Parts: sequence; C-alpha cells; structure tokens
Amino acid sequence: MIGEFTFYAPTKILFGPNCVKQNKNLFTGLGKKAYIITYTIPGKHYALDDVKEILDEAGIEYMIDTAIEENPSMETVERAAAVGKANKVDFMIGIGGGSPIDAAKAIGVLIREPSKSAADLFTDGSLKCLPLIAIPTTAGTGAEVAHWAVLTRNDIHTKQAISPRIFPDYALVDAGYLMKMPVRLTRATALDALCHNIESYVSTASSYLSRALCEISFQLFAECTEAMTNDNYTFEIREKQMLISVIGGLVNTQTGSCLPHGMSYPLTHHKKIPHGLACALLIKEYLAIFKNREKIDRIMALTGFSDLDKFGRFIDGLLQLDVQVTAEELEAYATDFASQQHRFKRHPEPAGKAEVLQIYRNSLLKYNR
Repeated sequence: MIGEFTFYAPTKILFGPNCVKQNKNLFTGLGKKAYIITYTIPGKHYALDDVKEILDEAGIEYMIDTAIEENPSMETVERAAAVGKANKVDFMIGIGGGSPIDAAKAIGVLIREPSKSAADLFTDGSLKCLPLIAIPTTAGTGAEVAHWAVLTRNDIHTKQAISPRIFPDYALVDAGYLMKMPVRLTRATALDALCHNIESYVSTASSYLSRALCEISFQLFAECTEAMTNDNYTFEIREKQMLISVIGGLVNTQTGSCLPHGMSYPLTHHKKIPHGLACALLIKEYLAIFKNREKIDRIMALTGFSDLDKFGRFIDGLLQLDVQVTAEELEAYATDFASQQHRFKRHPEPAGKAEVLQIYRNSLLKYNR
C-alpha cells in the first residue's frame, strides 16, 4: 500500500557539468547586489571564480565573505549579517558545503529581518530569507535543496537547527567542483549523505516516495564503495556522490533525521569530529538496535553488503579516527540526549537512554584501546 504523503521540495535543481555558467541568467533576476558566502581553499576556487565572472559580466555588484568556519556559530552569522545590512545586499549566494550554505540561509534571514537577532532564529519560524542561490562544492549535506540550517550554539554547547525553513531558490549542482576535493573530506561528506538517506529511510515520517528515492541512493552508493576504498574518484563517481547528497537533502527535508544526527552533535562540539564522520561513527550501532530487521536488511542488500558487520567494517576502514572518550562523558551525552524527547519521535521502535548509551559505548569505547 502506498498510503498518503506530502512531498514539498520547491528548490529548482539544475544538475550537470557547467550548469553554473549555462544558467547565468538566474543571477541577473535575483537582485542588484549579491552577498557571496563561502570559504577559503588552497589553490583555485573554481565555483567562486565562475560566479564572479558571471556577476562581473552582468554588472552586478557583490561582496564576498570567506570567514565562515566549519559548523558556523550564531556569532558568525550575526557578524556577517551586520556587514550585509550595512552594504545593502539584496540576494545571497552560498558556495561550498553545508557550513557556508547554512550560514547563507541564516545570514539572509537576518538581513531581510533587520530587527531580529541570531537568538530569534531559533524561536521564530515565520522569518523569511533573501533570495538565495546554493552551489555545493561537497557532496554530503544536501543543504542546497534542504530547508534546514544548523548553527553552533556556544551558549548551550551544541548545534541546533534554526526555526525558519529556508529553501534556496536555485541549486546549481556540478560534480566538477568536487574533483579537487581532498580524500578525507570526500569520505566525510559521502558518509554524511549516506546517513541522511539511511535515517530518512527508517524514519516514521518516511513515505513510499521518499523511501523509493533513498533506495536509488543506496544503489548509487553501492557503485561507489570500491572507489571509496581505493580513493579512486572519477567524474562518474563524483557525479553519483553528488546525486546521493541531493537525494539525501530532499528526503531528509521530508522526514527529518533520526537518532545518529542528534547524537553526533556533542561529538562534533566537544571532540571536534567532523559532522559526517561523527554521524557515520554511530550509524552501524544505531542500525544494530532495531528489532524489526526488514528495512535494515534491505539497506544492506542495496548498498552491497551481506550483513551489518561487513557494513560496519567498511565504515570503520574509512573513518580513520583518533578519538578518546571516557565512559563518564558518554553517560553525560546520553543523559542530555535522552532529556530531549523530541529526538526520539521519528525513531520507529521504543528507545530511550539505555539504547542511546549502548550506541555511544559500542561505537566509541573501542577507540580507547
């Protein structure tokens, strides 16, 4: 039975080689002064160079902010928004991974809503953003098609999604921008995208359509595992990884995430484990707590693994982590997580602190050996 569902994904996706330059008309229709949110990288920043060329050719003014840290903070977006307001920018361009694109969403809201502070981002879901173009240069978060934006809250020592749901107007998705991506970042983002799709697939909020898209992503992932093991990334592999990420953003927007994403936040905040790796670190032990194995077995079959243990060994081989965590720290993480009951609402089976602590312990204590 298909059942009832709603699937809302208003971002227009333009996917393919050179799609940025081939759609330069999109930039001229959004405003007169752009605010580009991105990051600095060693060597040539191909996506930024393409955008600058388009804006220069069209005579559109622009500002560039490259001071966006990984897991951007409230303080960063508030600073950047003040600069944008002072310079009267009227549309946003986010270039990069989830951090610059999420930051562009939050900054665009604060510029459009000048009376609001960064704290209001977490309480007022009615706030709107300036027009936004998202150009991903990693293949992990799916932020270019998702309505989430996650910021670091140093006041409460965690990460949190803002309340407004901000869809970019356009997502320009060119796998060519991935070709120079370092191996470690490639692994981290690919595993993040896989986790988005797995968590969406098992979620109580999943639908016939969202699960069908997840299954496409699992099949694509199976076609990438050999390349990920050997670090041999052709354009065709990068393109598949990019589509897995886009699908992850689409389905995660419909379903939300399950336990691993929320559980990963203290690992990123306190242990500085990159977001994608922190999620992947937990995913095998999360799947191990399921009593109903139907969906888990389906995920394993489609991703090309005969069982969960082999899947776990594949993930461990990619992580290459050096992390030390105490049993007391894990107890504190589990206690804090379990106090937030909304974290469990999309998990399809009964779960509480005991299950969370089991996942943390089985995933992390082995690194203390």
